[in-house]
Amino acid sequence: MELSTIDKNRMTVAFLATAIALPLIFIASGRSSDATERPVAQVTTTTYDLGLTLDSEVDAPANLEGPVSVDQNGQGQVAYPADNSGRMVRGTATYRRFPDSAKTACATNLVPLGTTITVRNLNNGRKTTCVNINIGAISTSFDITLHTSVFEAIAELIDAPLPIELTW
Repeated sequence: MELSTIDKNRMTVAFLATAIALPLIFIASGRSSDATERPVAQVTTTTYDLGLTLDSEVDAPANLEGPVSVDQNGQGQVAYPADNSGRMVRGTATYRRFPDSAKTACATNLVPLGTTITVRNLNNGRKTTCVNINIGAISTSFDITLHTSVFEAIAELIDAPLPIELTW
């Protein structure tokens, strides 16, 4: 069925009138001033005395431990690393089986011979100690060569070469 132009215009006007009238009716039917108010239920409250009443005497601030700050400027103290007098080196470590008489040994050219060295694995934070010995030919591509059992105390053998920190 084909609608004429007049019928199309009538339908458009009816649609627009309905689209405008429905929101206006909805807004107008909202809350009117003659509507009856429903009373709100009264709520009973209970207050417990916790002893936190205000009094005229204010207690002095308490310092539990430590010194009292002389200059309150809102800044904390800055922590600086300990001075190790140049006795810390970062580098790489590998392992090698030393003779049975040197089970806690390591070999490096960075530390004096006979020095006890603390080796810290930078990947996991584990530490171990070893004694620097002269074992002959040392690999120059690594900073320290650890005995196999010393290396296993801080990492798995498959983790070699290992980033480490030496302190002595």
